[in-house]
Amino acid sequence: MTEDSEVLRYLERFGYLSPGRERTDDSTALALARFQGRLNLPVTGLLDENTRSAVDFDRCGMVDASDGLALKVSCPWGSGELRYAFGTPCHDYEEAFDAVERAVATWAAVVPLVVKRVENAADADVLVEWRPADDPDHSMVGKVLAHADFPGQCWSITPDRPKPLHFDDSEHIWCDGAIRGAFDVETVALHEFGHLLGLTHGTVAGSVMYPAISSHYVLRELQPDDRERLGVLYPWSTSSEES
Repeated sequence: MTEDSEVLRYLERFGYLSPGRERTDDSTALALARFQGRLNLPVTGLLDENTRSAVDFDRCGMVDASDGLALKVSCPWGSGELRYAFGTPCHDYEEAFDAVERAVATWAAVVPLVVKRVENAADADVLVEWRPADDPDHSMVGKVLAHADFPGQCWSITPDRPKPLHFDDSEHIWCDGAIRGAFDVETVALHEFGHLLGLTHGTVAGSVMYPAISSHYVLRELQPDDRERLGVLYPWSTSSEES
C-alpha cells in the first residue's frame, strides 16, 4: 500500500501541489480532488483506496497540472518540418527503434507537418533514446516509463533542440505487443510523440494521451479524444477533418 508521504510526493511531481509550500488539510484535499477528477475516480478529496491504487500505476513522466490547475499547452510545432533521430538504443529489445518509427508514422499521417527521420542528432528536432531511470534532464525513477517535452515556448524540459523522447532503460522491460510485466514500445512512443506535437495529458481512459498505462497492454491507434484535441491544435489536420 502506498504511504501518505509517497502520495504527496506524487502530487508534487505531477503538478497538483507546489513544491516547498506549506501543506494544509485543505490544500491536500483539493489536490487529491483534482487528481481524482482527472483520472475519473470518485472525487472525495480523501486518500482512499482508489486513489492509492491510481498512484501506483506506471505512467508518463510529464506533468498533468501546473500549481494545482489543469495544464493547458497551446503550442503546436512551429515549423512545417519535424525531424527526429535515434541515439542510445534499448538494451533488451533490438527492434525498439522500428516500433518508435511506426508510432511516429501514425501521427505523421494526420498532422500538417513533414515528419522525417535523420541520421545525425545535430540535425534533429527530437532525439529518441533509452536512458537510465535517473535521466539528468528529467528523472524517470519509480513508476515513470518515459518522458518527452512540449514544443516552442510551452517547453517543460528544455527550450533547446533536439527535444527529448526518452525511455526508462533500467527499471522497466520493453517489448513488442502485450507481454506480462513488459511495456509495448509503440504504445508508449505514440503517447510521448503526442506531447512533442503539443498535446497535454487527456482525461479519457483508453485514449492515447491518458497518462497511466499498465504492462501487457497495447494501444496503437489514435482514439476519438486524441483526434478531437489534435484538431484544435492543428485545425487543418486530417483528424479535424474526420471529427
